[in-house]
Amino acid sequence: MQGRLKLIDFGIANAIQTDETVNVHRDTQIGTPNYMSPESLMDHSELPHNQEGAQGRVDHAKQKVMKLGKPSDIWSLGVILYQMTYGYQPFSHISNQMSRCRAIIDWGYAIKFPELGYGDVRVEEAHLDIMKACLQRDQRLRPSADQLLSRGDRWLYPNEIKSGELPVSKELLARIMWGCVSKSLGREVSEAEVMNVWAPAFYKQADQYVRESRGEWPI
Repeated sequence: MQGRLKLIDFGIANAIQTDETVNVHRDTQIGTPNYMSPESLMDHSELPHNQEGAQGRVDHAKQKVMKLGKPSDIWSLGVILYQMTYGYQPFSHISNQMSRCRAIIDWGYAIKFPELGYGDVRVEEAHLDIMKACLQRDQRLRPSADQLLSRGDRWLYPNEIKSGELPVSKELLARIMWGCVSKSLGREVSEAEVMNVWAPAFYKQADQYVRESRGEWPI
């Protein structure tokens, strides 16, 4: 609202008052399906890891119970990150709501993570990893909030660089060179020309400079 981010509609968050409260039990499904975790759409006894040793038997006569914990919030976070990255939600391409819910709880239904995000911007590997981790159907494998915020997270805390250094990928450098060369020559330069002519020449010159600064003979 007016350029400020606001958090609203906490739902079951009101039921979690302390760090000691881990799970909330429900006998009815409440929430927006697009953001709901698999365990929030399934009976607790129907989850694959809870059927081990039960030979796949489920007592459908018993009242269904959804056991929701903090991992469900991590799933919802993954959906939000996914939507911010691609401009749509992981299951939004399924128009029928019932079919969408079935896809969410189907552990064999693979979620697609394209390499290019909204506006054809390449998604960084660390960004992909964090979304994949949050959107694991097995809630036991999802990271906790503390793990996501830890200094070891490559997405929030990229590898530190030395003072005065700036890591630039070849792709980004090619884009910069494309703009500079086009402006200098006063004409449009093709990407092929930049990659096949200008980029190799630049890297050769840069390699020579590095070798000379180390006292090595250029090759």
